[in-house]
Amino acid sequence: MNYTQSDIAALKAADVLQDFCERTLGQGKRVGGKMFYPCPYGAHTRLKLEVTDKNGCGLALCRACNRGGTVFDVAAGVLGVDPRKDFAACVEAVADAVGYNLTPDDGTAPKKGRRSRKAGFSRPLAAPARPVPDTPAEKPLEYLPPDEEAAALAAVERLRNAPRLMADFAAMLGLPLDVIRSHTDMSLSVRGLLGADERGRMVYVYTHCPDDAAPVRVLNAKTRNKPFFPPYLSKKGKSFDKLWGADDSAARDAVWITEGESDALAVRAAVDLWHDIALHTLDKYDPATFPAVVAKPGAGAFKAEWARGLEGKEVTLISDNDAAGAEGAAKTAEILHAAGVRCVYVWKPESVKDARAAFDRVEPWRLAADVYKKRKAI
Repeated sequence: MNYTQSDIAALKAADVLQDFCERTLGQGKRVGGKMFYPCPYGAHTRLKLEVTDKNGCGLALCRACNRGGTVFDVAAGVLGVDPRKDFAACVEAVADAVGYNLTPDDGTAPKKGRRSRKAGFSRPLAAPARPVPDTPAEKPLEYLPPDEEAAALAAVERLRNAPRLMADFAAMLGLPLDVIRSHTDMSLSVRGLLGADERGRMVYVYTHCPDDAAPVRVLNAKTRNKPFFPPYLSKKGKSFDKLWGADDSAARDAVWITEGESDALAVRAAVDLWHDIALHTLDKYDPATFPAVVAKPGAGAFKAEWARGLEGKEVTLISDNDAAGAEGAAKTAEILHAAGVRCVYVWKPESVKDARAAFDRVEPWRLAADVYKKRKAI
């Protein structure tokens, strides 16, 4: 059965989406200006379905499996059906859950036109899957010893409970406060975490979740520009087993790798704005085509095992605008190609030292789109 466009528009409202999530998915949690709920698409036990209000329209996106859309897409996840083939069932499920009376469409109601794309907006294309050579079994990850792991997680808790310090970090990096706050949320640990040591210095915490129901584990931690070990971390110089935020790349077709964690924060914030705009301006939108943003700990730092899981993806290296950045990008590209990653690109900022400085000078989402358009094959 068909329903009127006025009913469809009314059910797409942001308050309807939030009400539907509360009634069918369970209690949500506010992080910054956004609400998070259990994901209806997978077995995520943490609250990873992000629900936002964009000009009165409710939009959802799971930060773990990169699925989402309007309230009808969420309903499709709850029902386990295709949102297009079973659209009427999704509409009825939403209406029943929130107590809305539907009006059947007798065929005389005007049809809503398609939305046009925003001028100048470029949509990334998914990288084609490519055959890759056999690789040896992945070695087990080495987590920090229990006391050091506890200290790193305590640093995250310390920052989460220090709003003034979060504001100081945001001002220092030239980023919105919500960006810092969201990286203290354990439920979003796939993107890496931020903390503060006892002296008030920023700490980057490298995390891994063995599975969605397991607790967050810590692979490494370092303060901004200095090792993170005094007075409680003793394992000086521990090697990095994963990129910062590496778990976020699993469900994406594209991955951007920055030269440091602060660059990743700036670029990631811009990409988030970019995909929010795409939700409203693209007729067909696939969140997996928008990149995950991860960080390597330095210009020349890249291990062959870090390329595992990037096969078949489109990888863009965002380097600093200096000789070390160019050399590091070339070395990283060589390692990626040797591991079977064929779609490798590089982008570096112009007139400034690094990506964070570049994204601080222009409208961030436009530069994110520009990175996609102006990157070069390597």
